[in-house]
This record gives sequence, C-alpha cells and structure tokens, in this order.
Amino acid sequence: MLLALGLSACSTGFYKKWADKETYGILRKKASKVPNSGQDFLDITPPPPVSMEELRKNMKKEEFLGDRAFVEEGARVINLAKALDLAVHRNRNYLTQKEAVYQAALGLTLTRQQYSPILAGSGSGTKSSNVTLSGVNNLVRTSTQTTTGNLGVSALTRTGAQIATNLTTNFVKFLTGGGNSNGLSQLGVSLTQPILAGTGYLSASETLTQAERNVIYSIRTFAQFRKSFVVSITQQYYSAIQSRETARNAYLAFKAFDFVVARETAMQAENAANSTKSSVFRLVQSRIVFNRNWLNAIQSYEAALDNLKINLGLPVTERIVLDYKDKEDLKIIEVPGTVEDAIAVGLSNRLDVWNLRDQVEDASRKVLVAKQQVLPTVNALVNYSVLDNPGRKQFGLEPENRNYSMGFNADLNLNQKPERNVMRSAIITEQQARRALDLSEETVRSAIRADWRNLQLARKQYELARTGMELSTSRLEVEEAFNAEGLGTAINLVDAQRDMNDTRNLMVSTSINYTLVRLQLYLDMGVLFIDKDGGWISVLNKEKPQGE
Repeated sequence: MLLALGLSACSTGFYKKWADKETYGILRKKASKVPNSGQDFLDITPPPPVSMEELRKNMKKEEFLGDRAFVEEGARVINLAKALDLAVHRNRNYLTQKEAVYQAALGLTLTRQQYSPILAGSGSGTKSSNVTLSGVNNLVRTSTQTTTGNLGVSALTRTGAQIATNLTTNFVKFLTGGGNSNGLSQLGVSLTQPILAGTGYLSASETLTQAERNVIYSIRTFAQFRKSFVVSITQQYYSAIQSRETARNAYLAFKAFDFVVARETAMQAENAANSTKSSVFRLVQSRIVFNRNWLNAIQSYEAALDNLKINLGLPVTERIVLDYKDKEDLKIIEVPGTVEDAIAVGLSNRLDVWNLRDQVEDASRKVLVAKQQVLPTVNALVNYSVLDNPGRKQFGLEPENRNYSMGFNADLNLNQKPERNVMRSAIITEQQARRALDLSEETVRSAIRADWRNLQLARKQYELARTGMELSTSRLEVEEAFNAEGLGTAINLVDAQRDMNDTRNLMVSTSINYTLVRLQLYLDMGVLFIDKDGGWISVLNKEKPQGE
C-alpha cells in the first residue's frame, strides 16, 4: 500500500510538471503580446506562510487610541509598497483570477492536441473452456486462449482532413488437442477530406482559433483586473490612514474641550462674570458628543484595518500599523494634456476595449463559418490496408495482401433550417458585438470626462480645505482667547472647535482624495502599469513606483 501511495505521489508530481511546462510556455508566448503582463505575474504557485519578522515594530504608544493603544504597540509597520506586495501575492480573489488565466491556457493544450497526432492503444485477453459429452461417459474438454491488440494514431488537420492509422491483431491458441494456434493482423490507413461544408482552414480550425484568442482575452482581462485591484487596495490603504487621522483629530477635539470644560467649571464655581451654569452645561454636553465621536472613530479605524488585513491576505489577528509617512508624501501632481487627449489615450490603451474589438472580429469570422456550413456535406474517402496470411501462428504482415478503396459520401443537406438558424444567430451576435464595442468606447469617454471633472474638483476642494484650515485655526485662537477673558460664549467656542476638527479631517481627506482620483483617471486611461510586486507607475507622468 505504501508503494502504491508513493507511486501515486510521483505520478501527481510528474503530471503537474508536465502540465506546468506546457501551460506556462503558452502563457509566456501569449503574454508577450499583452502590455504589462508576463509569466512573473501569472505564476500560480501558492504563496508561503506569511512572515512579518523582517518588518520593523512600532514601539510608540499612541495616546489618542486610549485604552485601545495596545493594538498598535509592538505591531508591524506596513507601508503602501509592502501592502501592495502582500495583496498581489496573498489576496484570495487575486489568486483566483490568476488561476483562471492558467486554466484557460490549460484548456488550450487540450484543444491543440485535437489538431496533432493522438495515440490510442487497447488490448484484451480471455481464456475459455468448453466441456462436451462425446459417446458414452466420455467428456471432451476444449480450452482456448484469445488475445487481441490494437494500436492507432489519428490526427485532424487544419484543412479539415481526418487521418487515421490503425494496427490490429487477433491471436487464438488452442490449449488442448495439440495446441494449434492461428492469428490475424491488419494495418489500415484512412483519409477523410471534406470538400464543401467544413473544408478549409477557416472552418476546420475555428475551434482552435477561438481557443487561442480566448487565452489572449484572459490575459488582457487579468492585466486590466490587476490595475483595478491595485487601485482598490491603494484606496483601502489610504482610507484606513484617513480613519486613523479622524480618530486622532477626534481625540484632539475631545481633549481641547476637556480643558475648556475644566476651566469653565472652575470659573463657574468662583461665580466669575459671564460664566453661567447654562454655558457650562452646554460645554459639558458638547464634551460628551466629542467623546462619543472619538470612541466611534477608534472603532471605525480598527474595522478599516481589519478589512484591509483580509484583502492583504493577513490574519485579522495580525497586529499591523500603517506607515504614516505615506500620507505625508502625498503630492498634488498635475495631469498634463487635455481631456480630449486623455480620451484618445484611453481608447487606444484600454485592454478591455482591445478585447471587445477582437470579439467583433470573432463574431464576423463565425458568420463566415456559419455560411459555409449551409453547403452540402461532401467527403472524399481513401482507405488502404495490409493483411497477413490467414492462419499465421505469429504476428506478421504481407505487403502483397493489401486492399484499397477510394470514393466519397455526401449529404445534400436538404433540411437547412438548423444551419439557417445558426447563421442568423451568428449575424445577430455580430451586431451585438459591435454594439458592445460602441457602448464600451462611450463608457470610456464618459468615465474619463467624469474623472477629469473629479480631478479638477478635488484640486479645488484641497485648496478650499487649506484656506479653511487657516481660518479655523485663527477663529479657534480668537474664541479661546475671548473665553479665557470671559468675553466669549460657549456656543461660539463649541462651533469653533467643531469646525477645527472638521477642517483637520478635510485636509487629510482632500489630499488623499486627489491622489485616488488621479489614480482612477490613470486607470481609466490605461496608462497605469503595475510591477510584479504590485507597485504602480504612471507612464504618463513617469512617476517612480511606490516604495522606491
């Protein structure tokens, strides 16, 4: 049993290597025709167990996390480059998409085999005994041993011809009555060539042609998916940073109010002028609101971090903290050209649009194939065989014992309704393919126009946030000074502190939003290239990949 298990394991390893060698060969050749793809991107080898030991630990305890500060203390620091690297090697959906490309190429190996020589072999052996009564009390036993063997090779050519060669042998040996034996062997070759329906490269090779092109489509689809995937991980990464900053700002607002409430309470206790119980109660209620906002912000931050871990392929129990330097490195980078230039680039570079253009060609080709299938079926037939001498006791062939035949068979295809329906459906499919391409191109135009407007809006929002930050800072300083001198009101101080907190959040969100909108524009233009570790680079601005 152990030997059987060992042979099974060896067999599994052999077939895996055999399949990988042929499939990766196809992917390597096909990927060379698709920009920003390659075997490094399509390797489906399972990733090793995750190890975070090489990453530095965060030794800082953040006060703004309150009693949840332990989630970051001693956690591994992950920057954007590392997050993208983890995602493209460990994200479950990403790995599934890669495996789908591999399976498309694996299926092509079987389709290709149908157009190459295919070997087949079979055999059987039987032993039979027969007992009969002869005369009086005389039993006669007859035993025979029969063996048969068959070895053949067949091939379908790209012109539609089917060639088959077959070698058969039958051998019968009488085990009783002197042990006589005889056999019969035959070698045959046949050729079937369509003349009308099904003839020619176009029709005969349609299955192979479509399978070859489907692999290209799969690689393009995955290359486009990789771009969208990296943008989505980047968005999630910065969203988690934004959630962390929101928690920090909420804490700062809460602490500022804590100080004001303590001061106002002391002034009210001394019965200071303009310090009434009503204003103190107002500040205390606002302090509770800011406290609640702070606690909710911490909860949102931890939830965002857990969701990011899942998409990075990390256990949710793994403690990580994101590198805050990535937020500080954000820059407002202008996109060159005009929106018309961006649309032209998008229509030229988008891989999903490439697929739809090629699928229009597929549909047109299938119309031609369907038209040919309406023709009558006429096949030219050629058969040739060589036999051995009857009664021969061992395997052998006699070239003199041969026969051959030539002829044809035909089907006038008088019932053409099935072929008519197939042809009409093919024409409709072609019309649908052209509409799908037209819709896709319009969708690209619409998306890029929207991205361009969003980018301009994001730039204006960032500038407004900077102006608002200056005003909020000045206003809060004034209200705090008035309040310290007993000249301000609680409601003005509450509004100033709330505006200051909102403006801090806006400064973070608008800078992050501008970067993400710009990435979305690059994605829709098809100029966002992804390296094997998930880093992104815009070939439009020649920005360096993240992490360098």
